Amino acid sequence: MTRIPDPLLKIGYNLLFTIGFALTWPYFTYLIWRRQPFWERLGERLGHYPNAIKEWLKKSERPVWIHAVSVGEVLLARVLVRELRRHRPNLRVFLTVGTPTGRRVAEPLLDEKTCVVYVPTDFYYSMMRAFRRVNPRALILVENEIWPNMLWRAKKMGIPVCLVNSRLSRRNRRLFRAARTFVRPVLQAFDWIGVQSEEDLGRFAIAGFPEERLHLMGSMKYDVADLASDNPGKGTEIRRLAGWDQGQVVLLGGSTHPGEEKILAELVRERKGKHPKLRLMLVPRHVERKGKILQELSLTGLRVGLRSRLGGEAGKDPDILLVDSTGELRDLYPACDLVFIGKTLTGKGGQNFLEAARHGRAIVAGPHMENFQSLRREFLTDKAMVVSADARDLGMQLDRLLASPADRGELERRAQACFREHLGAGARHVEALLKFFNGRV
Repeated sequence: MTRIPDPLLKIGYNLLFTIGFALTWPYFTYLIWRRQPFWERLGERLGHYPNAIKEWLKKSERPVWIHAVSVGEVLLARVLVRELRRHRPNLRVFLTVGTPTGRRVAEPLLDEKTCVVYVPTDFYYSMMRAFRRVNPRALILVENEIWPNMLWRAKKMGIPVCLVNSRLSRRNRRLFRAARTFVRPVLQAFDWIGVQSEEDLGRFAIAGFPEERLHLMGSMKYDVADLASDNPGKGTEIRRLAGWDQGQVVLLGGSTHPGEEKILAELVRERKGKHPKLRLMLVPRHVERKGKILQELSLTGLRVGLRSRLGGEAGKDPDILLVDSTGELRDLYPACDLVFIGKTLTGKGGQNFLEAARHGRAIVAGPHMENFQSLRREFLTDKAMVVSADARDLGMQLDRLLASPADRGELERRAQACFREHLGAGARHVEALLKFFNGRV
């Protein structure tokens, strides 16, 4: 295999990155117009920091730089910081994020030992300026954040580079392998890589990551799901306001995608005669679809209530409650009896079901869980969830679980046990990282 000289690779990447950025600038201008928070501290994206951050960086103890992009990765970073502080209480952390929502999720970490800023754009100049200013003792990237100039600058300064909680889909493995002539020199910059599953170990090796640097750690998503809720008891209160505190059996459709709300509503309608206590709570992934969803639900003949109107309709006991608010799904799991995982029937990829498992809920899903294959395998091995082939099969599984509280209770027990069994990847990551750093952190 022909190896491209490093200087030529770096020049080629920076030239293509600059051209690509120039060509896509109109799109980013549109995003700026749509999302005003994008302007927030724009200088940080070029490696220029306000005086308060400069003063924080001037302190003698060099920080560890952790990079996470948006909400999911930042939650993983919160677990990582928590575990690092258990071993190194005074460790200083320089956390970079890529989005305004990621920055908001990172706010609970802010203290005198933790700084949160936007990640510099992967221009040569931006990264050079940021690294000179931050001078980190280590660089830890969360999941699959691979920015060549960031990696090259860290290696030039002798800074160890680690990748944590990483997974690789078949598609990405094929892309990496097809472009291995260009990608392999970049991948060699990683000194330590923590992967989620045995399957990922093989995929990373085939893609070109150094095999001797790969370490099986498990998924930190379990630890994220175990983070304490900011609003304990909210779900129970919502259920009470709906009038569902009289022995109703609540099926929660979590992060549903187009078409799934109608399917679930029809399944509930068909079972009302046999199971009159059955109720449906719908939490769509994109709440802006509310109007379309209400149109579909109106055709079922079922009584529909809205989360936003519960204060004025308290106790009306609707057949369906449409949650037309955001950020509440996590608080609703303890208040339901069965959970359907969205994006598994009409969509592809699936949604995360670990928070439902944490609370010991009976979990049902459709066949499409491509984004959570290792987690799905762990739960199916332990018979801790039910995966249906299609909507008809889902209805049959609901019939069984509704008719047999004992079966439902066993599924709940297995889900919670499986969840507890796989906790601790965050602690394992940090223990392995500190051993690798060997006193440098």
